Amino acid sequence: MTRVLVAGAGVAAVECVLALRALGGPRLVIELLAPAHELVYRPASVQTPFGAAPSPRIDLRRLSSELDLRMHRAALDSVEPGTHHVVTRDGARVPYDLLVVATGARSREAVPGAVTFRGPMSAGAVEAVIATVAAAPELRLAFAAPAGPRWLLPLYELALLSARDLRERGVADPDLVVVTGEQQPLDLLGPAAARAVRSALEREGVDLVTGAMPEAAFEGVLALRGGELMRADAVVALPELVGPGVVGLPHDDAGFVPVDEHGRVRGCPDVFAAGDVTDHPVKHGGLAAQQADAVAEAIAARVGAIVDPAPFRPVLRGLLMTGDAPLYLRAELSPGGERAHRALPTAGAMSPTALWWPPGKIAGRYLTPFVAAGGTAAPPLADRPAGSAVEGLDLVILAADQDAAAGDHEAAVEALDDAEAWLGPLPAAVGERREQWRRAIAPHA
Repeated sequence: MTRVLVAGAGVAAVECVLALRALGGPRLVIELLAPAHELVYRPASVQTPFGAAPSPRIDLRRLSSELDLRMHRAALDSVEPGTHHVVTRDGARVPYDLLVVATGARSREAVPGAVTFRGPMSAGAVEAVIATVAAAPELRLAFAAPAGPRWLLPLYELALLSARDLRERGVADPDLVVVTGEQQPLDLLGPAAARAVRSALEREGVDLVTGAMPEAAFEGVLALRGGELMRADAVVALPELVGPGVVGLPHDDAGFVPVDEHGRVRGCPDVFAAGDVTDHPVKHGGLAAQQADAVAEAIAARVGAIVDPAPFRPVLRGLLMTGDAPLYLRAELSPGGERAHRALPTAGAMSPTALWWPPGKIAGRYLTPFVAAGGTAAPPLADRPAGSAVEGLDLVILAADQDAAAGDHEAAVEALDDAEAWLGPLPAAVGERREQWRRAIAPHA
């Protein structure tokens, strides 16, 4: 039997061991090298500052017992590809036949002077900021996205949930703003989703500043790249992610490990990597799970359990908590992390109903059903059928109608143009409305 050692305690590591056991069965001896006894389901933590229950946790000892894994309670320090051993931080050497590095990335403050939201550990600090603004409604609260590729959905969630929470605390018109380097909100998900996010922000009275790079917060201002200053009495920012720079493995200047489409570490036979530790530019739990699945399939093919392993083909799935009904978002990315300029053939880009089942903040093929089933094996995650595209189009049409009713015909036309490019031909009646709005923009054309 082949001995597979998975190093990590996060989404990619747990998804990988679940996938390996499902695909490889008794052909594999699976060992988990983890620095902690539990996985904290971090994406749910965005709701914790607003009174939601703490993030769910997966007991890795129970997982190991259920999947017949051997667990090493230790952290990875270095890899010796030549001898097929890893070295832990306490100095132990652990052998492997195949190694999967899924140790994640490290977060660090990216906007000095801001409260950095890192997940569950930051819930109290964010809650304190909200309480301060509730006590002094004249304060302006900014939510800042630092420069660099990252998944920004939690920032928009924090802004939307803060707006709702402050109103419930008696602040009639909270002064909130999101500042991001994106040209459109969540632009990786496409123009239709961007319009929906803009509409959600507008409904909650949250201002949006795009194309701006926050660099530091101090004395009531947020400093932007280029020297511009904007008023911000309090700032909540996302962190910067850096790679661990694992000794013994190749890595780029930021410490991330280069891999191919099957998760094989370049130049290191029998070593794979998945998740935020890799050099894929978009750091996102669902994509980490997909990378782990690609690695598990490659390993299963190595031992003859399957014939044709599927490569990593990223599909971005996001669940946006708006304060009202959640919004499900989905987009196909290129292997390099850019948005593919075509709609998915199986479903629309957004919907108020679940685009995958079971629904979850992280859409992992094996992890999400495992969490939904209370920590037991369950059928793999599946995408919902195609009718969702119509629901997504309905949301864009509604937003366009609202823009037109407010007299902003240019925004209404732009919304429908984007929706047509992303979701396909518009219904005839909607196309006629768009032509009326175009004539209103240029009546003599």
